[in-house]
Amino acid sequence: MIIKKKIEIGELVKSMSGHDAEEFFLVVEMSEDFVWLCDGKNRKATHLKKKNKKHIAPTGVVCSWVKENPEKVNNTSVRRAIKEILKKEEV
Repeated sequence: MIIKKKIEIGELVKSMSGHDAEEFFLVVEMSEDFVWLCDGKNRKATHLKKKNKKHIAPTGVVCSWVKENPEKVNNTSVRRAIKEILKKEEV
């Protein structure tokens, strides 16, 4: 696994600060300074978490279906994707 600094849509990231520290999320939207995250459980696809890029750690693992179709993200698929990635990768 290659860990890179640049964050992209569909990437699995780990929160490093706040009440959700140490939690994993998928990046659904991005701007220059912020990302909008979803975990499908506490942060649903209809109410994304806005987080400063400085407060997350990229894992380097990108979920291709989120990257290709971010508008089709739903809670069940996000939970399943995060679970499968964490099971396969040593993040």
